[in-house]
Amino acid sequence: MVGYKVEHGVAVLEVAQPPLNGLSRAVRSALMDAIDRAEEDDSAQAIVLIGAGQSFPSGADVMEYDAEPGEPQLRDLCERVEFSEKPVVAALAGTVFDGGLELALSCHYRVAQRGTRFGFPQIHLGLPPSAGGSQRLPRLVGAALALDMLMEGRVLSADNAAGQRMVDTLTDGDVRGAALAFCARLLQKGGGRRPLSAVMPGADNPMKFQKEIAARRARWAGDEDSAEAQILSLVEASALLPFQAGLDMESEIFAECLRSQRSRGLRHAFQAERRAARFDLPRTVAPKTKVLAVLGAGPLAVQIVVTALNAGFSLRWGARDPDILKISRDQLTAIFDAAVAGGGISAEQSEKRLGALTTGSSEEMAQGADMAILAARGQKEVPLSEGAVRLLAYPSRVKALGLRFVPPVYATRLVEVLHGPQAQAADVARAAVLAGQLGKVPVLVKSSHDTLAGRLGAAMHRAVDALIDQGASPYEIDTALRNWGLPTGPFQARDKRSLGDMAHIQPAHGRNWSAMLQEQDRMGAAEGGGFYDWSKGKPSPSRQVQALLDRERPAQSFAPEKIVHLVIGAMANEGLRLLTEGKAQRASDLDVVSILGLEVPRHRGGIMKAVSFWGLFAVQKEMERLGHPDRDFWTPQPEWARLVKNGQSFDDL
Repeated sequence: MVGYKVEHGVAVLEVAQPPLNGLSRAVRSALMDAIDRAEEDDSAQAIVLIGAGQSFPSGADVMEYDAEPGEPQLRDLCERVEFSEKPVVAALAGTVFDGGLELALSCHYRVAQRGTRFGFPQIHLGLPPSAGGSQRLPRLVGAALALDMLMEGRVLSADNAAGQRMVDTLTDGDVRGAALAFCARLLQKGGGRRPLSAVMPGADNPMKFQKEIAARRARWAGDEDSAEAQILSLVEASALLPFQAGLDMESEIFAECLRSQRSRGLRHAFQAERRAARFDLPRTVAPKTKVLAVLGAGPLAVQIVVTALNAGFSLRWGARDPDILKISRDQLTAIFDAAVAGGGISAEQSEKRLGALTTGSSEEMAQGADMAILAARGQKEVPLSEGAVRLLAYPSRVKALGLRFVPPVYATRLVEVLHGPQAQAADVARAAVLAGQLGKVPVLVKSSHDTLAGRLGAAMHRAVDALIDQGASPYEIDTALRNWGLPTGPFQARDKRSLGDMAHIQPAHGRNWSAMLQEQDRMGAAEGGGFYDWSKGKPSPSRQVQALLDRERPAQSFAPEKIVHLVIGAMANEGLRLLTEGKAQRASDLDVVSILGLEVPRHRGGIMKAVSFWGLFAVQKEMERLGHPDRDFWTPQPEWARLVKNGQSFDDL
């Protein structure tokens, strides 16, 4: 677990805990013992901390945040390293993130291999550092860079100027040898310990330091309880408070953030994505796709091709109509040109990616491909090489396997893998691996047609129409859901798409309000009016529409919280139907789809987690009390009542 070897007067402590050398409780304890041993070892004058393989030790697994960390805690280990009587050098390679970076900062010196990356991505889980990172980092690199890393999750490379501020020496070769050579030079010069608790090179200009704090605080005014705002206070404290007081303040804030609903939601979303991608299938033996073909032209094909090229594929793109393929190829080039003009990629990157594309007829491009994504109709009969897997990406009934992306495909992370009745488990596993290669989060759906995002989205619109039936205003519904975190309210979204998309739906009960507005020549945003009045692309509530609605049913005001509970509760109830039907595999998959496919705010944890936070019993009663005649839709599923009876939540599914 932690190897110990003295080489040339240096005790080398090597953490070997596959796959990422994680700093579990057992590893932390073993490191504490190894440092004690090195201090007592007269043959060792310095200490090197290193990870076996290609990476320095990483932080704790996210799952550990929901359990007692156990002694010694990471802060204890970092303090033990920092206050070692002998100089400690960190030999850095791979990704040095979160707890691993906190350990590296507690060392007196840092030697890094080129390509090493540094970061504190745990801010994306709503958490600050827990072992002194908020105190040591700004002391080393200053407020501006520290805040970029701690508040925004900026990742640095040891190869650039900002990353080099993190280290004392860079090496192109063996980092172990470089660390030993560094120790030899250090000892030859009579160098000793250099703890960041005692030095502050990053705060040598106090006015500049405080100016950066003030600028960031102005941007976070009104959100003082967020982890980002708390980090601001911690970084400020690093230059003002005694070091130990700063550590104590960090520990208190970390514990507070860890308990917060925001962090719990973010951690749940992170874990749900990892769980969804596993598929509970033999993915470990599924091969990666080496040769990918996209068959068919048109908007969907273009977006998939962009995604594949951005992911580093050497891609084969075929269509049966060369003229349509040429038009699509021109659209592809325009997308990359726009990315270059906007600074998203360099001209060299664009040229390299487009150079990895081969185009031709569908039959030619399909030959030799491991996987073929059918992105347009008319491609089902194209012959594939033996053993190749065919994936239908356009809307069509799926017999074996399908992929359903969220547009624009190159900018979103979700792909639903439709498992049709003829799908083979090995091919499903290969599709999951391909999704990961494309940079997507795959969610398995046992369905030949329905998607989870489609069903949940339809449930949301059915719910908000029912609330209008009951007297609610579309504007108070949109406002409540936007304030809860949806980027766009459902009625405003309908206007942007055109009301015709939903005017044909025949509700089981109540009115089709989109169809009714169409009858009044209100077609949507493009025509200047739908549920909202639109002027120069901006919506405003329509008195005409509100008066029309009030003539159709008595107006009734709903509290914003009740609106949110009813709409999200109805979506969660539809999620239970999908689980009962066997189309969804687990409740957390529905959370992933609602976040990545329907833009439910990530910190809510998804629709199922949000209802679990509120309490299943409370939301169940609100749905039952609504009194809408669409009882099949609003009555909580039997599984809901079972969970309430047993004092459980959707987390238990």
